[in-house]
Formats: sequence, C-alpha cells, structure tokens
Amino acid sequence: MIKKEPSHSPQTINFSSQGKNLTGYFYVPAGTGPFPCIVDNHGSQLPKGSADLSHPQTAAFFQALGYAYLFPHRAGYGESEGIPLYEEVSAQRGTSSHDDQLSERLERENQDVIAALDWLQDKDSIDSTRIAVMGSSLGGIHALLALSRDKRWKCGLDFSGGASQWKDHTKIRNILQQAAADLTKPVFLIQPENDFNTAPTKELAKILYLHDIPHRATIFPAWGVAGGEAHRFCANGQQIWGPEAKDFLEEFL
Repeated sequence: MIKKEPSHSPQTINFSSQGKNLTGYFYVPAGTGPFPCIVDNHGSQLPKGSADLSHPQTAAFFQALGYAYLFPHRAGYGESEGIPLYEEVSAQRGTSSHDDQLSERLERENQDVIAALDWLQDKDSIDSTRIAVMGSSLGGIHALLALSRDKRWKCGLDFSGGASQWKDHTKIRNILQQAAADLTKPVFLIQPENDFNTAPTKELAKILYLHDIPHRATIFPAWGVAGGEAHRFCANGQQIWGPEAKDFLEEFL
C-alpha cells in the first residue's frame, strides 16, 4: 500500500485589502479538518518575480505537525498589487526620515495581515478559533503588531522582528514596545545570537514579563555566518527552532 502524503505544492489564493488584490499560498495537512492554521508574514525581501514565493520548507514543517499554513504577500510585494517598499521607504536606513517612512508603511501593511486572517474565517478546512500569526524580520514586526491589535489570533511567533531597526529607529522601537505592552495573547520571541541585534528579544521579553503576558523568549546559538545569513534563521533553521516552536504551539494553539 502506498502511503498518501500531503501536497507540498500550495493552493494559490487571492484576497483583498484596502482596495488591492493580494495573493497568498495556502497549504493544508493530511487528514480531516478543520485544522489550526499558521499565518506566516514575510520580511522586506520579497520583490516582484521572486523565486521564494511560498516557503514550502516552512509549510512542510507545520503540515507535519497537523497545522495548515498560509503565506500571504502584502501589498507591493511578490505577486500582490501595490507600491514596492523601496519606492515608499527611500530614505537612508538609520535616518529619522527612514524611521518616519517605514513607520507609516508598517501601519498600512499591517492591515494586509488582518485581511489574511479575515480570509481564513469562513474556510471549512480551518478552525477559526485556532489561528496563530508568525513572521520574520519585518514580518516579525507585523506578527507582534497584528497579535496586539486583533483578538482573533490565538498566539504568535516573532522571529527577529525589529533586529534591523531597533538601534537607530526610535519610532519603530516604540511601536514594538507598545505592542508588547498591549498583548493579551501568548507570544514566542525567537532569534539566533549572531543576528543583527538581539536587543528586541531581550527588551521585549522584559516588557512581557512586567505585564504578566504569557510568553517564551529564546536566543538560540549562532546560526551560520553573522548578519544576513543568521537573520534568515526562521526560513532555514526549522530543525533547530522547530522543537521549541512545537512545544509552544501545543501549549497555546
């Protein structure tokens, strides 16, 4: 007898947000639903024509645990309509102008994250009471913001959110700190120790502790070469962070 495995090729879905047609990639595990679901938010590096459209490697990890997985493209990225990030955030990184431009863009983009959650609400294959938000880098910022702003999420995972912005971008740092203080749902903060900056995990964990918010925070040992490669820990390091993420989701999702 040949064992039937779940497909690791996604369904392409379309949803709307702020008048724009957006694209996402949706995977379901083997078995009979409804399934809990992970909504994974990409970082800033998802240009038009990208060869990294659907993150099947991350999807396969979550499918094996019995979770559905949605990888939506926010407006201006990948296969979605909209203005690319570099056109709206053109000021030099580290300047107050960049801080202003990116902060404004984040507020608009985060509505796209909520629109992806809206899309899942009436899907027969999904348990709408068990949806987690996740993201890495800029997507980690979005995961934390969305989790603080919509009570329908059950929990969240933030990989390296704000690692590139924490030191020099006061507005973004303040937005993240306020989001952490506003949380009512559990969150898991994750970074490797050789990421650009581990201060977000350390400082946000302090806020979560002071506000008695259920959370975990782990700075894993160095992953690959420091900087850019380490910053892709979420996309490529499932075998390292996976067991702790599994435990967190079993407890809170």
